[in-house]
Amino acid sequence: MLDLRQYASLGAALKDALERWPNETCLIEADRDREKVRLTYSDFKEMAQPLCRALEDADFKAGDRAAIIMTNQSKWLISAYAILFCGGVLVPLDLIYLDENYRVIHLVEYFPAFRIAPLRVQAESVLELPTHTIYSSQTQPGDQLVICVAEEMNSRLSHPAVETSSTNSS
Repeated sequence: MLDLRQYASLGAALKDALERWPNETCLIEADRDREKVRLTYSDFKEMAQPLCRALEDADFKAGDRAAIIMTNQSKWLISAYAILFCGGVLVPLDLIYLDENYRVIHLVEYFPAFRIAPLRVQAESVLELPTHTIYSSQTQPGDQLVICVAEEMNSRLSHPAVETSSTNSS
């Protein structure tokens, strides 16, 4: 077991664990029926290194902030490690739970990194957004959201619907 008090960061502690126990099991990803992925510390490190290099190539450096938006899977932890290894800081997110009609049914502001989101069985989907999005947009339960890809939004903004009038101005 590592004594975390001796490390300057969580990334440093993870790096030490990867070096100390390369052949030990680091992570097991499973669903209710079966095991999906089993990684040793060496496997984990091997999967994280390309992302570390990509972050560094993108000029990501110690103290930079990052949020991870993806489903609950082993790749989330690998991504978190890559961020922490580079000296980055994982930041919280806002969560918006939606029903099948994109109506807001629940809000969670400032949801911390490394936490498991609460289950809402009536939710069809969850939006993970930058912190303070809920506050700044004044989103409330019951609001109906319109969700579209950037290209569609740009098209809507540059070609607004033309209203026709039944009266002629002559």
